[in-house]
Amino acid sequence: MITKSLEDYLEAIYNSLKDRGHASTNEIASDLGVKPPSVTEMFHKLNKQGWVNYRKYEGVTLTREGEEIAKSVSDVHSKVRKFLELIHVSSEQADEDACKVEHHLSEESIGQLNMFIEFIENCPAEEVRWIEHFNYFNEHHELPLDCPGADKEKGCDD
Repeated sequence: MITKSLEDYLEAIYNSLKDRGHASTNEIASDLGVKPPSVTEMFHKLNKQGWVNYRKYEGVTLTREGEEIAKSVSDVHSKVRKFLELIHVSSEQADEDACKVEHHLSEESIGQLNMFIEFIENCPAEEVRWIEHFNYFNEHHELPLDCPGADKEKGCDD
């Protein structure tokens, strides 16, 4: 069984390989905010599971299975972060929260989140007025006057 910690390491390795072209013990330690000996220990565990190829002083690479797991976790992280940013959570907070949430979503929730993000990104702007309404609501803390259900005198729902 894969744990949150194992997923975090695989994702960190995946991101390092994607961004830097390599993944070393010290880089992963820095990325995850842990000590290098902890990373080395985890590399050995991941190697034993068949998810990475690790050789001392040569860094680490992902096996096909390790890359599939890491990519899946990274994709969920990206979608959750994107959704949180859509609802005006700051990028830094969205990234932190996505890290917490990515390990606990069901396949159904992930699928629906993916569909929602795809819809938002691809639906013609004139069809998604509710996003503009939400942006206004987020900024002014009241519903826009042209929003269905808004109290025309107050500009918000009671």
